[in-house]
Amino acid sequence: MKETATIPRRAWLWVFAAYLFQSIPAAVRDEALPAFLKKMGYSDTQNTIVVSIFGLIVALKILLAPLVSAFRPKGFILATEAIISLLLFSIAMEMADEKMSVQLIFGLLVAVSLAAAAHDFALDGYFVSTLDDRRRATHSGLLSFASKLGMVLAGPGLIWLAGRIMDHGPQSSDAWSWALITVATIAFVSLIINAAGLSRDPTTKADGRTVAQRFMEIKEAFSSLITDSRLFAILGLILFYRASEIHMAHILKPFSLSMTKGGLGLDIQTYAEMRIPTVIIATALGGIIGSQVIARIGLGRSLIPLGIAMHIPLATIAWLAANGSHDLWIIRSVFFIEHLAYGAGFCALILAMMKVAAGPSAAIRYALLSTFSLLAVYLPGLWAGFLSDKLGYAHYFLFALSLAIPGIISAVVAKRHFSEA
Repeated sequence: MKETATIPRRAWLWVFAAYLFQSIPAAVRDEALPAFLKKMGYSDTQNTIVVSIFGLIVALKILLAPLVSAFRPKGFILATEAIISLLLFSIAMEMADEKMSVQLIFGLLVAVSLAAAAHDFALDGYFVSTLDDRRRATHSGLLSFASKLGMVLAGPGLIWLAGRIMDHGPQSSDAWSWALITVATIAFVSLIINAAGLSRDPTTKADGRTVAQRFMEIKEAFSSLITDSRLFAILGLILFYRASEIHMAHILKPFSLSMTKGGLGLDIQTYAEMRIPTVIIATALGGIIGSQVIARIGLGRSLIPLGIAMHIPLATIAWLAANGSHDLWIIRSVFFIEHLAYGAGFCALILAMMKVAAGPSAAIRYALLSTFSLLAVYLPGLWAGFLSDKLGYAHYFLFALSLAIPGIISAVVAKRHFSEA
């Protein structure tokens, strides 16, 4: 996907709509699916493994690059969004069936994950290729906010809506079905808005090369990446900068809903009501703060302070597990501060990845880096549930908090590699 650098006239519109859409399949997988599986009787260990497997499927997107490049970027992005929307409607219909098949739902989720992988590659490549450094930085806060808003609407929002529907009598499966139909409708509306935003962008042509030539581009992009002097620094950030937050995030929902092992014992509706406003407001503020800090002092100098700020609130989650406090306002405050700090720190990581990816074969290089990022996010899920079962929530969170040490070290190492950014 090689486009001439342009300045899209409605970049703010398609960045918001497209990245909101991008987060919906991820939210259904990462937020709503664990709550649904818990209601189905799955253990924390089974839950985190299932979610991680679906997430790792998305990491296959780099292998889909030769296929994706054969299509016009804008048209492909919109087509995959239409497919994902239809698949979400299909899952909702299966949930409403009296003979609901969990295996069929899992199969449809595999299809959603593959379509999302192709969509993510096309969208991220388009974002990196058509926006210069300044505009990427300008839109990073909007990107972060749109992503988190989508995560809230399709995650806690879906959970909250299912709980509200169940309050009025429908069976659990019917409630989840209607909630997912609502989310699928939001996805379809996002598709329409995205189409309106992209309509003002210059038309880009499909890649006319052969599949073999496109695979060769992946090889060349990989070769250029492994010889980049910043590779060690960016891999350190990808693997360790938010390792604590990743490990805690895998267990945060089971911890919030569990009545045992020191869990908070929240019902799904209370959990969702608590998460929706705090995540939206906190993440928006975090994205604004992070982008402003980076704009003022530069990417390199911002990595350490934003990294420290991102890790400090995680100690309060460990304290909740050890303290046993179930005061809702305290829990609400902890969630708010954690998302505020994460929103700021995540901006730094995304911009560092885009900085390394920029240049020739930017889409491929970014896809390679985001593949490593997905592995860093979902591989811990294969053991997170097992460890929390063995250690208990309090000790597991202390273990996760200890990963802040390599996280800050990775920021120190990366600082000098991004000192000019």
